[in-house]
Amino acid sequence: MTAGIVSALHRVTGQGGAYDRFIQTDAAINSGNSGGPMFDVSGNVIGINSQIFTPTGGNVGIGFAIPAEQAKPIVDSLRSGAKIRRGYLGIQLNPMSPDVYESLGLPKDRGELVARVEPGQGAAKAGILQGDVIVKVNNKDVTPDQTLSFIVANLPVGSRIPIELIRNGQRQTVTATLAERPSDEALAAQAQQGQGLADPDDKATGEATKDSLGIAVIPMTPQIAQQLGLPAPVKGVVVNAIDPSSDAGQKGMQRGDIILSVNQQPVVTAADVSRIVGAARTANRQSVLLQVQRGNRPAQFVPVRLNSK
Repeated sequence: MTAGIVSALHRVTGQGGAYDRFIQTDAAINSGNSGGPMFDVSGNVIGINSQIFTPTGGNVGIGFAIPAEQAKPIVDSLRSGAKIRRGYLGIQLNPMSPDVYESLGLPKDRGELVARVEPGQGAAKAGILQGDVIVKVNNKDVTPDQTLSFIVANLPVGSRIPIELIRNGQRQTVTATLAERPSDEALAAQAQQGQGLADPDDKATGEATKDSLGIAVIPMTPQIAQQLGLPAPVKGVVVNAIDPSSDAGQKGMQRGDIILSVNQQPVVTAADVSRIVGAARTANRQSVLLQVQRGNRPAQFVPVRLNSK
């Protein structure tokens, strides 16, 4: 038996899903302790020891337990022989950061950005689009402590729920019907399809233009699309040079990346990019949100800080 102090409730680790809401403690949770009960001083079970944060493989004083109020309904269902079914909206989310919130002009820690909409699922049928920022689900605010994945996964399959979102600066509400959440293996396969930008490995020495983003772009042409191996023309601009010391370079963008939109506005020329970046500067924003596609991978959103003037 080990003793420790509860240092946080509703701790989100970033792994997503129905269970990403833990009790954090400094009690030693090592291999063999997971699955055991966490007691309070009165002997009540308040959680189930689940995992540790460890850079070395051993306990470093950061452990996590599934709260008892989340575990009890699951235990009751399993004891009765019922199958555990969880709600599923059918979207992949873009990691949020202060730069993303700032580039979209949103309050910090409010809402999550849709990176991909799975065809045929509840989100697609409700009209949710890539680039939407979902701020409320079933009348609950979406925050780091109450994530979209957590809210949806803990709603019954078949529920019709209101979803409040921001699209191009305008709030609107749609209604979605939840399907059943796929297995973790199926979700992992979907995530592989939408994996993030790779580390920069381009060795081009082209000098990037000294613009606000540290990148130079050219319009997409059929010839460029063929060189990039795209099966069909893609509307956007192509990065043909990048300053590796810029924020865009540090975040892994490279020559050949396709910028589809800036701050959720489609771009097809360098002038489009300059105009939108100029508007962001006028609004005193420190960053812009690029929608970037690499090859045939699904596009993702990358916040890029503007260079100082």
